[in-house]
Amino acid sequence: MDEATLKQLLLQARKQYIKLLEFFDLTQQLGQAVDRKDEVSVQMLLHMREDPVKDLKELEAQIHSGVLKLPEEDAIRAHQLLTGSPPEKEGEEALCGQIAQNRRLLERAQELDRRISLRIDGRHSFYSKFRTSK
Repeated sequence: MDEATLKQLLLQARKQYIKLLEFFDLTQQLGQAVDRKDEVSVQMLLHMREDPVKDLKELEAQIHSGVLKLPEEDAIRAHQLLTGSPPEKEGEEALCGQIAQNRRLLERAQELDRRISLRIDGRHSFYSKFRTSK
């Protein structure tokens, strides 16, 4: 895979990180609103979280579309890198690091969301209904 493709993937992964940060921040604010029992803020923050999620879905679609346009060997390698494979060649380290950072932040956001959801809805929570791990 050429350097330009790696740079483009890195740029898109960084954009994802920014949107994940936005989602995480809103989720933290949501948790604080739940703690305060501020129903108006809870509803507002739930709606506000929709925007970064939509943006993340759009970014994911753009990345997927771009990967599909690559030559087969490059597309396979790009998919491997984007799903957490370690770097094998020079120049892949930055992308792998960003992907790992994105994954860690996403996991933190999911855990926080799970705790908030369970606090709000208890056994009726999405997380209880589908018996996700943890």
